Amino acid sequence: MTRRLILVRHGVTGWNREGRFQGHRDPPLAEEGKVEAALLAARIAFDPELRPMRIVASPLQRALDTARAMAAAAAGDIPLAPDARLMEIGQGEWEGRTHAELAVDDAERYRAWRARAGEEQPPGAEPLDAAYERVATVLADLVAAEAWPTCVVSHGGTLRLAARYLLRLPGRRAWALDLDNASISSLVAVEDRWRLERWNDTAHLLGRTPQHVDEAEGEPLAL
Repeated sequence: MTRRLILVRHGVTGWNREGRFQGHRDPPLAEEGKVEAALLAARIAFDPELRPMRIVASPLQRALDTARAMAAAAAGDIPLAPDARLMEIGQGEWEGRTHAELAVDDAERYRAWRARAGEEQPPGAEPLDAAYERVATVLADLVAAEAWPTCVVSHGGTLRLAARYLLRLPGRRAWALDLDNASISSLVAVEDRWRLERWNDTAHLLGRTPQHVDEAEGEPLAL
């Protein structure tokens, strides 16, 4: 049996479009995000390599509603469970703020964050080491459970940490990975390592929805 992990980023929110830090805040999917979730769900439901045996999702509604669309498209026979360890990385004092605001109102700290994204955190934010540890723990649990394929529905920052853990990447390298809303990435286990099959696959959205709304040269603009 192929041991495959499928990593899905949630559909777009209004805050994504505004370049607003989300973190642990809980904005819903935008109407366009609901369309993205439906397109994503249809693709996964009818692709035998991607159709999961189970879905595990962040409990934040933008991720959980994306996961629910996927479960519904599969006629409701895929188990879906929320797991708080898959929440987005907390962004502290900057949650709810836009990049444009911070570049003016908190310019020095914002410049430091832009220069060292993936190493420097916003003021009061969740420590990256702590976020990495919770992501590594949930992935280890999912792998040990042996239900393949397993789909993880989460967030841009969290999924970059997942890539860092699974592919054994340096932190800055993982942070440079593009990761669009409603994208699909998949990895297969080869002995004790994970091999990347696809990353940031958005073929189901091409020509139907705008993309790259919160990325610039591989760097996340808002989490």
